[in-house]
Amino acid sequence: METLPIRSAVISTDEAFRATVREVLQRPDQTIGVALELNVAFTQFGDGHLRDLRSVDPELIILDLETDPVLGIKFAQFLTEQSPGRRILATGPTPSSEQLLSALRAGISEYLPKPVTREALSAAIDGLSRKLRWSGSGGPNQPGKLFAVFSGKGGSGSTTVATNLAIYLHQLTGRRTLLVDLDLELGEIALQLGAEPRFNFIDMVRNFHRMDADLLASFIEHHSSGVHLLSAPYHPQKTEVVVGDQIARILRFLKQHYDYVIVDTSKSFSPPTLATFEEADQIFLVTTVDVPSLRNIARCLPLLTQMASPADERLRLVLNRYIEDGMIRIPDVERTLGMKVYHTIGNDYEAIVRSINSGIPIILDRESKYAHDLRALGAIVSGMQMTAAPTGGTLSRSLVEPLSRMWRKNFVREVPK
Repeated sequence: METLPIRSAVISTDEAFRATVREVLQRPDQTIGVALELNVAFTQFGDGHLRDLRSVDPELIILDLETDPVLGIKFAQFLTEQSPGRRILATGPTPSSEQLLSALRAGISEYLPKPVTREALSAAIDGLSRKLRWSGSGGPNQPGKLFAVFSGKGGSGSTTVATNLAIYLHQLTGRRTLLVDLDLELGEIALQLGAEPRFNFIDMVRNFHRMDADLLASFIEHHSSGVHLLSAPYHPQKTEVVVGDQIARILRFLKQHYDYVIVDTSKSFSPPTLATFEEADQIFLVTTVDVPSLRNIARCLPLLTQMASPADERLRLVLNRYIEDGMIRIPDVERTLGMKVYHTIGNDYEAIVRSINSGIPIILDRESKYAHDLRALGAIVSGMQMTAAPTGGTLSRSLVEPLSRMWRKNFVREVPK
């Protein structure tokens, strides 16, 4: 059976650039075909052009930002939100560090400064093909990543970590991000977001037998931060039976529709929690640095290490409300638990309380030490460390160093828009 080519669309008013694209994609070994070519400026995009894009539904869009980089980046974000599995390769003038960050957040996977050589374009397309598992089969996109956030004791702040981490991952990367509240009895994520969801996870369970992408969209709450929410029920439902297999199938389904799925689990080893551990790419163990909390983490570790094999790659210990000159230090924690501390989040209790009471996520606070530390965690989790290029896209060597300097200098002042 003949393999269908991967669909691509080229949007550029530069005939020379479009000719280079055609030349690269016409190679005998190339499995990407141009399904649509638009010679139109962003300001002139109309309903007809959008209908053409929707009908073609390209998996790769090659986007020329030269005529209007600011509007072009906004258009790129619109395109990725319309289809989260889509990838965008952009070109245009050499961007400033701020513009490059905006491009990355908008979902642009690769940026090639003009003039673009045939060799550079070919290498970028080949790299995107590998990352998307494009081997010429035209198969499904790679599932998203699932991060579980768990605490062995109430009051450790795991819900706040999960909520704000999800928001920042979306703001930083521009990827579709879903926040799932699996504390089905007393979940509080909707409260922290100031949201009043119409539906909840139990509704998802009841209707999963007929679930598709369209029905999923009706169950999801859209938060103003850009994050999507699947909340816990407002009222505990004692008669509802939720088994682990149901949860696992639902989580796998959600990973097919989102780049990031962040799950806030309950504080017990309930079937939903255990199923989440099995499906998670990483499990963040959130604890405060006090004897009762550390004792509970120690009690949980035998089961966690058994379920999260290999534990050194999947279990991540996060110290919340950490005070550097406190009674218990990082070496004490690592010696007691027998595992390394992955990240620390500073103590900012008053700011957290204000955030929860107002329904405004603390990650939006410029001055908060907590928000700064959580941004750093989001940068690590996404692969966009302050000292390296994001793993989601390859940057030219000339752009990596200024971008890294900007992150190191201004990261604490970066506020999601």
